[in-house]
Amino acid sequence: MSKRHIAVLTGKRGGYGAMKPLLHAIDNDPHLRLSLIVTDQHVNPRFGATATEIARDFKIAAAVDMEQADGSALARTRALGLCLNRMPDVLNELRPDILILYGDRGEVLATAIAAIHLGIPIAHLQGGDLSGNVDELMRHAMTKLSHLHFPATAESADRIRRMGEEEWRIHIAGDNHVDPIIAGDYADAATVRQRYGIAKDERPIIVLQHPETTRRRDHYADMRAILDAVLERGRRTIIVYPCSDQGYDEIVRAIGEVESSPGVSVHHNIDAPDFWGLLAIAGVLVGNSSAGLIETPYFNLPAVNVGQRQHGRAHAENVIHCEPNRADVMSALAKALDDPSFASTVACCSLPFGDGLAWRRVLGCIKAVELGPRLLDKRMTY
Repeated sequence: MSKRHIAVLTGKRGGYGAMKPLLHAIDNDPHLRLSLIVTDQHVNPRFGATATEIARDFKIAAAVDMEQADGSALARTRALGLCLNRMPDVLNELRPDILILYGDRGEVLATAIAAIHLGIPIAHLQGGDLSGNVDELMRHAMTKLSHLHFPATAESADRIRRMGEEEWRIHIAGDNHVDPIIAGDYADAATVRQRYGIAKDERPIIVLQHPETTRRRDHYADMRAILDAVLERGRRTIIVYPCSDQGYDEIVRAIGEVESSPGVSVHHNIDAPDFWGLLAIAGVLVGNSSAGLIETPYFNLPAVNVGQRQHGRAHAENVIHCEPNRADVMSALAKALDDPSFASTVACCSLPFGDGLAWRRVLGCIKAVELGPRLLDKRMTY
């Protein structure tokens, strides 16, 4: 009996880290064959060329360079067009039985367009979420292009139903970011303290801010306001580069201006196990990364969610929302770091995104689902 061939796309460091338990499960299953496709940030030196990190864990079946020139909207759009131009040849050569796509990124949507025209069924993880930004538009488009859905929560599953998707295609799995956290598969405190120069009793501030892509923003000014407020606290601060969305270069410019400040270190990329290890010892995560909403409650860590990139996204009680100006961020930091009542709330906050077994639910379904016309021939329920 031939092995079922599963291809998985990854274009961003956070998504790859979240998917590692599922990737290992597929790779180790005697009835499955894994083909891992890397693109976007993984092959871009500006963001750490993290394909080298992936290659330590898995064989890479294909790498698609999107050749993004800069952080402008035009450059990002051209890069996505190049992804769509190159991905059909990759998928046509691999010819997987199922293609697993994760989240809401442009490279994911471009790959989905290629897959449906080649008759390759798509299993989509993290559909149905509200997340604001242009990513939310792409996320819901992904739902209509996909054949199997693995939402993180019951609320997201209900949104997928209301988009007209058939019930048998929807499988509530939990969020894959939670899987390695609950499994404890991240660097221990002693390791990250030594590796990143953090004293034994220090609880650093972690900063990770991406561009907003629907509101017209001055990304440089927003990032300077955030950094000025953070540096006012005088704490050990770890700043991580943004993702490759349009506007990233203005955020990078602001980061460069504070790189030599006392107690500050700047990182183009932090491997997922180290990033979670840092969250485990941090005082607060500041920025607009989805990590602030999805991952921080599992560390009982305060999160300051800045701006509207994650507008409407589900979250626990540990999250403080503010706008990207110095006064608002300083006020949010005071609540996160100095308020005993809020600290008590964070210590017993809810855990909305699952039990750490999303990988197992996805694996069971992709092994059992019947391939063929029923899977590919989608019908609206409304």
